[in-house]
Amino acid sequence: MTDLLFEIGTEEIPAGYIAPALKQMEILFAERAKKYRLELHALSSTGTPRRLTLFVKGLTHRQESVTEEIPGPAASIAFDKEGNPTKAGLGFARSQGVVVTDLCIKKTQKGEYCFAIKKIEGQETLDLLPEILAEIIKNIPFPKSMKWKGNTLFFARPIRSLLAVFGDRVVPLEMNGIKAGKFTFGHPFLSGKRVEVSHADWGMYKQLLHQEKVVVDMNERRDTLRTKITQLMTPYGAAIDDEELLDEVTNLVEYPHAIECSFDEEFLDTPGAVTETAMKEHQRYFPIKKRDGKLSNKFIAVLNRDENNARTAVQGNERVLKARLSDARFFWKEDRKIPLEKRVDDLKNLAFLEKLGNYRDRTDRIVLLAEYLSHRLIALNQLPIEADALAKRTALLCKADLLTQMVGEFPSLQGIMGREYATWDGEEPAIALAIAEHYMPRFATDTIPTSKIGAVVGLADKFDTICSCFAVHLIPTGSQDPYSLRRHAYGIIRIIEECGFTLEIQEVLSKAFSLLPVFQKKPGHTQDQTGQNKQDKQVQDIKDFFRDRLFQISVERGHRYDLVNAVLNASTGFHDIHDLFQRLQALSRVSKESWWPDLVTVVERTFNIGKKANSRGSVDERLFTEPEERTLWEIYKGNETALRKQAVEKRYEETCRAYYEAFARPVHSFFEKVYVNVDDEAVRNNRLLLVRTINELYSEKIADLSQMEMSGGKPREGSLVK
Repeated sequence: MTDLLFEIGTEEIPAGYIAPALKQMEILFAERAKKYRLELHALSSTGTPRRLTLFVKGLTHRQESVTEEIPGPAASIAFDKEGNPTKAGLGFARSQGVVVTDLCIKKTQKGEYCFAIKKIEGQETLDLLPEILAEIIKNIPFPKSMKWKGNTLFFARPIRSLLAVFGDRVVPLEMNGIKAGKFTFGHPFLSGKRVEVSHADWGMYKQLLHQEKVVVDMNERRDTLRTKITQLMTPYGAAIDDEELLDEVTNLVEYPHAIECSFDEEFLDTPGAVTETAMKEHQRYFPIKKRDGKLSNKFIAVLNRDENNARTAVQGNERVLKARLSDARFFWKEDRKIPLEKRVDDLKNLAFLEKLGNYRDRTDRIVLLAEYLSHRLIALNQLPIEADALAKRTALLCKADLLTQMVGEFPSLQGIMGREYATWDGEEPAIALAIAEHYMPRFATDTIPTSKIGAVVGLADKFDTICSCFAVHLIPTGSQDPYSLRRHAYGIIRIIEECGFTLEIQEVLSKAFSLLPVFQKKPGHTQDQTGQNKQDKQVQDIKDFFRDRLFQISVERGHRYDLVNAVLNASTGFHDIHDLFQRLQALSRVSKESWWPDLVTVVERTFNIGKKANSRGSVDERLFTEPEERTLWEIYKGNETALRKQAVEKRYEETCRAYYEAFARPVHSFFEKVYVNVDDEAVRNNRLLLVRTINELYSEKIADLSQMEMSGGKPREGSLVK
């Protein structure tokens, strides 16, 4: 077993590209090692802005040899009655590069067939590596790639060197005129030297680069930066509060160092979010906050060099930030001259999506949808009456800050600046807060709005975005989701669930679609059937989209996939998302009970038989001929009201137990003693209706347990405990 060291030397790669690229290098090598029958002990990778490095520990010297059996013609065709090869047999042997005596006859399910036995000798690993490494270089995906010098090779940045050493031997790899060797390069400013790596030794490789001012190990660079930044923050009682920024700057440097800088205190009269954003997003600085959480006039800059000339670096970074903060302060002063309310009409100059008008049109839709949602929730006592006016006012102003100079310079501050300007304008605090919160959750781990007004306007905004994009066929495909519709759907689901809102998704989607200009009725016209069918189809498409999101979220939370499907497939489905999660949680608990398998069997058996009923109708007691069916019907009538009441009150665990206790034995007895598929059509269908009616009492409101798998398979019919 021998180690492999492979480094792709490049011009500076964007920081966000590095970690995903390294992960893909490991995946690609592992896949190709398996394909080429190469064993290895372990894979590791690391990188800097100027190199992507893969280290393979314990790679076998030689590819494993294999014996391959290739099927050919039937034995009766390949050999005659005397056992001599025919033209077909000779031709098959020749096509496989073997002599006819290497053919053998084996019995198969289709009879005796002729097989060619070929032994494929393994090749030297060193001879296979050029192709493997070339495939890795060509197949590393990047968000954006480039090509240079007319080459067909696409990569994040131009490749300048290749280091590929297997043991102490150079891998004979060449890409675009660049030959692999034993050399890498030190820090471009602090060293500039070419470094020879004599053999594939991970420790030696890191040490040699460290001597040339390159900390190649990402974890070591991050730990070094964390230590240096913490040392500078500790005297102020501050600490690092942005791990993503730390990860980013880790991949911006090769030799990490941190310095403390400051800015004029006069800039602290600008909202803290602005100053912090200017530091983080534009300059990748770490703000230093006071013990009360407010910003101080200190910050930390990360350098790609040692402490020499640190004073010059401090002055340079302070000068750069001063220019940024001066701009921000000017924007803050100028933007406040025009109240948000007066900006609303100017949103007509800001385009939204083709065929869907401008942001003024969109604002009107959000207002109407927020009003619709607030009325629904007020009627259910889930919002106070005064929330209606607050929601409409918030919806009217929520996009106005898009026209401010501040948001033009710092797009990530949309909503946040709306809150600041609304506060300055004298809007009610609840409205200002809701303007900021209606964008939440902004990312997967973000919180939902803390205010119900922000939640309602956020739902209106997200529903309008999703319906708008589906209306003009901007639908997510695969990994492509340019309008973040999956994130919007995730936000809707979380808001409804965590706020406990009772909303019918079908109704909300229909309302949102009715507000879109492409579906609105023209004066004096009625919507034709084609337009209605199109709208219905897109509503269903969005419901399917939500179903996929609900399934993924539920499985990620640890729920069994078949239990999730069972709850989603109930007749009530996921029209009420909050209710869906309540049912799922209840059934997850019930599924641990000893009587759970019998409950599943009752619901599954009644579903499988009842689905054969050829009409809806109702059960006719006059058609009963057996005592078991009459008994079953009486049990149904005696329990229906209580079971439905429990389901309406969302006492799902009680409903499950009560249903099991009521129907487990009589259903089993019914199927044991009553033949359902009798010749008399009326009697047969009445029995089917009886079975289906009993099934629907459970599966309509709780779950379709025919979706369940028990012990790796479907529960056996008749598995009820007697």
